[in-house]
Amino acid sequence: MKNLGKIVLLALGGAVLGFGCGTLAVRYAPRLFHFAHWAGWQKGVLLASLPLAWLVAVLCHELGHVALGRTQHFEFKWLVVGPFMWKKQAGRLRFEWNKNLNSAGGLALCVPPDDDNLRRRFMAFALGGPLGSLAWAVGALGGYALLPAVASAGGQVAAAGLAASGAISALLALITLVPMHVGGFYSDGGRVFNLRRGGPAGQLDLAVLSAVVRSMAGVRPQALPLTLLEAAAALPQELPFKLYAFHYLYLAALDAGDVAQAGFYLAEYRQRTGFVPEALQASVWLEAAFFAAAYEGDLPAARQFQAQARLTSHIPADVPARVEAALARLAQHPALARTHAQTALRELPKNIDQGSAQFYTEWLTATVHWATSVESAEAVSAA
Repeated sequence: MKNLGKIVLLALGGAVLGFGCGTLAVRYAPRLFHFAHWAGWQKGVLLASLPLAWLVAVLCHELGHVALGRTQHFEFKWLVVGPFMWKKQAGRLRFEWNKNLNSAGGLALCVPPDDDNLRRRFMAFALGGPLGSLAWAVGALGGYALLPAVASAGGQVAAAGLAASGAISALLALITLVPMHVGGFYSDGGRVFNLRRGGPAGQLDLAVLSAVVRSMAGVRPQALPLTLLEAAAALPQELPFKLYAFHYLYLAALDAGDVAQAGFYLAEYRQRTGFVPEALQASVWLEAAFFAAAYEGDLPAARQFQAQARLTSHIPADVPARVEAALARLAQHPALARTHAQTALRELPKNIDQGSAQFYTEWLTATVHWATSVESAEAVSAA
């Protein structure tokens, strides 16, 4: 009965939304068909403005997450929209260019300062995005509908751009609010549904979310909420996000120096590679190659894992360089190890996971020092 009620409510909501959009379309859409009488430059300017309309819609979606996060006393860390990034550092908001393709589609990072009632607070945070999109859709489309028809050519383009941004925002609200799991990720609505429902899926979501936001904010792996992650990993149900619990437990064990435990968690993580979006699966194999080379001293296994990685633009550039550094160090090639380690160190600040970046920075720095000392010893021996 509960499921039937949810289906009925969703159907009614869709019907109301469809009726509202249909009414607006019948009443105001004819204004949009004046495009046929526009000058060529007007059409060109409108097409060129569509990326800006999309950016504004995405910005409103992410600001919705931030606003609802603030109501839950989450600490704002950073906001990404396309090539733009705003970070809060030392109490001040700073702008910088976003160079990470993975977050270009929009991302808001707000971190809970404590673990009090996290389930309810994460639900509010997740709902913020669709509500922000809905607010801008109503504002933009309402403004377009209520404003009198514009006579000037430039005004017509601006009005159409406003309507386009509102339409994009309405589509974002609808897509992100519908509970679904696509490509290895949950929609905002799917996350709210899991958290509200509770049970194993809600418990797993809560544990992974708690780890993800803290790790992205720069918390080291061994300082993550390990009790939540261990409980989630021990669930008998095999759920899509369970591999991420093993991923963070692996990083935490490695950060704490427990290589055997790290190997166990990495094996569990690797066995669930099929749950990882295809574009990101190379990260699993590369991590296995790194561990085999850097901690198990098994060069053949490391190269075998590396060969299974199909690199895509979604894999952070520091990861393959770190693997190459580990392979070169194991093979006793100090110059090559140093080169790859320095490349990885240059790329690490761009990695979205700044918590694990602290641990990897230490390993890479140690590798550079190892290579330098080996080369110095060889130079002395040659002399």
